[in-house]
Amino acid sequence: MKKAIMSLLVLGLAACQSRPGPTITEQYSTVETPKTASITPNELLAVSASYFTAADTLPAQAKAMLQQINLSELWRSFNNTDPKPLILEGFFGPDHYRFEVVFTQVRRDNKQPEVYHVEGKTHYRKNVRPFSGTLIIRQLADLNASWDYDDFVPAQTELLPPDTVEARYERARQQSHPYTARAELQLKEALTPDSGIFMGEAILNFFVTDTHRIGYVVEPVLNPQHPAGGAAILLRGSRLNQSTRQIKQFVVASDKFAAAPDIYQDFGVGERSHQVSPKYAHLGWNEEWQNEEWWTDSPKATL
Repeated sequence: MKKAIMSLLVLGLAACQSRPGPTITEQYSTVETPKTASITPNELLAVSASYFTAADTLPAQAKAMLQQINLSELWRSFNNTDPKPLILEGFFGPDHYRFEVVFTQVRRDNKQPEVYHVEGKTHYRKNVRPFSGTLIIRQLADLNASWDYDDFVPAQTELLPPDTVEARYERARQQSHPYTARAELQLKEALTPDSGIFMGEAILNFFVTDTHRIGYVVEPVLNPQHPAGGAAILLRGSRLNQSTRQIKQFVVASDKFAAAPDIYQDFGVGERSHQVSPKYAHLGWNEEWQNEEWWTDSPKATL
């Protein structure tokens, strides 16, 4: 399989005016279905940025590999034994407002191993909206990048003697192979006022061992020139508002700093820039709901 290094595109956010944020009482309210006309083909084409071409079709070898490994849990969660989904965090619209996405359910198609059926929720300005859709893997390539093996935990059957960290990393490199997958993203929120249709791409960096065990590839240092900026997962694309017909761009990642290559210097402060700058606080970054499971049907605080 040919090696491929994909560079992240600089985030080009559309110059659209944001509407005022809703009040706190709108947080989990149910609203009536809007009366809007159907989406026209031209509108869908405008939402569908040209991330893929007709040539982006998986060869038989790649499909055979995807038949052997199921990436459902990697799309959904860092830990397949933890019911809590992975929160993908990033930016929405030209003002870089805080935006979150979770996949609550991911299922591989029975007949097409490159197709994953997903359900989840989005969180923007106190609004939580359910969605459904698909991730269709269109490219699969060797990952030509350094990556952090801290999360490479040998299976119980692979009993290893005590040794140095360096020796453990080298063994991990010998027992695994890193890949990057690019999938066509198609999501549709449940029809309510200002609900949307998302189209774009999803990038997943992962490794596979000789025993078909899988895990995330996360690079030690974020790099916008590497797939997903060095994070494990990154989603980006455009959203069409079904009520207003506005189109805005979005980007989220498993590491929010990887989602912001164009504003990274401004966005991060402190050592290694892993604290959010106060200048972005009014854009939703002062209310990170770390103690609230907003993606559940009955959100409740956790300690």
